[in-house]
Formats: sequence, structure tokens, C-alpha cells
Amino acid sequence: MATEDRIYYARRAAEEQELALKAADPEAAEAHRELQRSYLERASVGDRPAMQLPPQTVS
Repeated sequence: MATEDRIYYARRAAEEQELALKAADPEAAEAHRELQRSYLERASVGDRPAMQLPPQTVS
């Protein structure tokens, strides 16, 4: 994953944290916290590598 992508996800996580803190509705705050966790994971781990299967031979 490009460094720019990780920076993007880290910024989005920070935005979601701010929205969670400002939310008056508890359900909305929880939704923002869930999004924050998702963005943080994406920023720290990055994309999952694509699974590559060995080529198949045709007989």
C-alpha cells in the first residue's frame, strides 16, 4: 500500500474520532467509533495481499 493511502486512512480515523466525540446520539457515536477502528486498522495493516494460487496445468 502506498504511504499516501496510509496517511489518508489515518486522517479519516482522526476525523471519525472527532465526529464520535461530538455526536449527541449514542448510536451515531458508536457508528463513528466503529468506522474509526476500521480506518485505523487499514492505516496500520494496509491492504491484505491478494492470494495467489499456483498455475494449473491442463492435461
